[in-house]
Amino acid sequence: MSVGCTSRRAFLRSLAALSIGAVPGPIAAATRDPSRVALVVGNDASPAAPLANAVNDANAVAALLEKAGFGVERRVNATRSELVAAAGRYVEAAARSEISLALFYYAGHGAQLDWRNYLLPVDARVDTASDLPAQGVDMGSLLVRLGRAKGRSYVVILDACRDNPFGPSFRPSQPGLSQFDAPPGGLLAFSTAPGSVAADAATASGRAGLYTENLVRELSVPATRLEDALKRVRLAVRVASRGAQIPWESTSLETDVFLFPSGRRLTEAEIESALERELASWNRVKGSKNIDDWIVFLREWPSGRFAEVAQSRLSHFAARDEGARLAARIAAAATPLPAIGSAPSVTLAAAALADAPPREPASVVAAAAPAAPAVAISMPPAAPVPSATSILDIAPGRPVPALMRPSANPNSAGTYVLGRRFEVGDRVVYQRSDPVYGGERETVDWRVTGVDLDGDRVELNDGFIVLDSMGNPLVWDGVVYEPRFQAVPSEFQLGKRWTTRYVASRAGQAPFEAYYDYVIAARERIRLPFGEVETFRVDGEGFQVRSGQRLTIQHWLVPGVNYSLRTDNRRYDARSLRVVRAELREMVSCRQVRWAPA
Repeated sequence: MSVGCTSRRAFLRSLAALSIGAVPGPIAAATRDPSRVALVVGNDASPAAPLANAVNDANAVAALLEKAGFGVERRVNATRSELVAAAGRYVEAAARSEISLALFYYAGHGAQLDWRNYLLPVDARVDTASDLPAQGVDMGSLLVRLGRAKGRSYVVILDACRDNPFGPSFRPSQPGLSQFDAPPGGLLAFSTAPGSVAADAATASGRAGLYTENLVRELSVPATRLEDALKRVRLAVRVASRGAQIPWESTSLETDVFLFPSGRRLTEAEIESALERELASWNRVKGSKNIDDWIVFLREWPSGRFAEVAQSRLSHFAARDEGARLAARIAAAATPLPAIGSAPSVTLAAAALADAPPREPASVVAAAAPAAPAVAISMPPAAPVPSATSILDIAPGRPVPALMRPSANPNSAGTYVLGRRFEVGDRVVYQRSDPVYGGERETVDWRVTGVDLDGDRVELNDGFIVLDSMGNPLVWDGVVYEPRFQAVPSEFQLGKRWTTRYVASRAGQAPFEAYYDYVIAARERIRLPFGEVETFRVDGEGFQVRSGQRLTIQHWLVPGVNYSLRTDNRRYDARSLRVVRAELREMVSCRQVRWAPA
């Protein structure tokens, strides 16, 4: 892992885009931007299963993109030859040197076969699985061609998971679309989770489908980062569909994308002020056991420094309140849904925010919407995380269980919830060494001696280490991290990024402030003292403000395992970049009472 040129100023600038944005201003009149190009397709007229909203959806998105300065080619009810030709023109346009942002939007029918996704033109005739490659348009090939153009961002949005795309003639063995990890520089957005389908139902406005109406509304907000807008869309759709439709994204964007980057940039003083406001919001909510408080927090700070923790707490309290939610759903079974844009009630939010299965993204943010009276509605529960099925007990000389099954999908490493389940008596043993300068190896033995999940507190070795329920350090050998050292994600998906900022203090010593930028960089196999395992590698890079030291950290994690399997932590001199401290911890054994393989 290389040591970059992170600085406090650069970090603050990144925060300005990540969680704060520019100062919002009115959207200016549309002006053609030669660096932006888009292809928008809407196919309603399928002979086997006609749709009602795909053309309306495409027209709404095209109008939005034109307002944002894109050069837009719009195609509705396209045949295969028309769709292939339009895609070819789009790829050629996206490859031009002046292009910095290329966007493709498709509304209509889609299907998967052998881990490949196909968009269906209006003249497709599919009676058997063997017809699909020749009759559809392979989305993977389009992504490969887009990925050849380096140094630009591209966004692909697929509202193509309608149910029963072929009518009575043929039904695919797998519903919906297959998961596909975004290549570098790209973002993929699906209107519902991979392997799921969405109904072709209009919203209360009647102008567009559920996903696109929310998408257009959120993307229209000035100075809103694309990824933040999509997070808000996710919850709004989940709530309005009663949990039946949950949008999903995969991102490997290398720069922040704004459709309407209006307004001036914040000064460093204004960024600091916003960070303090976020911290004040966090301090108000961090001890809350009320699910509605966490929804309000995430609505305000969808990608802030505490978003991962807030999402995890929300899922915990949603699962805790399952019994109450079931009673509320039964009592409210006949109550109609609120209009799009109204705020979710506590009962509704609890039902919508229950933990999700591993194939489904677990990130949860609230829709940016005006307050409205609480409305209790009936809603089926979201599928829970698989319950722990056995005790995890690994050590040298024993057979190594499959901690994380290999992904059968050649196009994706998968998506998994964190799934940690601490219990008193759990134990982990590490071998600790200096990977740079050598020396004697040491054994580290940690036991869980206290667990308060509602209080978000896990004690190891009678308080020598205190973690939150995700495994983020609160206290470590007398060092207190305030607000906390957020090193663990709420879900695992390649390309996921987050940022942490904390103050570390020890009695009798001056406190210091530190920053880290994190990314889930790879899914890889590693060899440990007890054997070889499949893991996700998390890379972190930052710096310590007082000393100016550069910091790097790598964790090798497995969903459902309570502890890092390997951690490589290094500090570098601010001037020479020489390593001044290095520590490698590798798991030797682990016993965990509640565990299920990922």
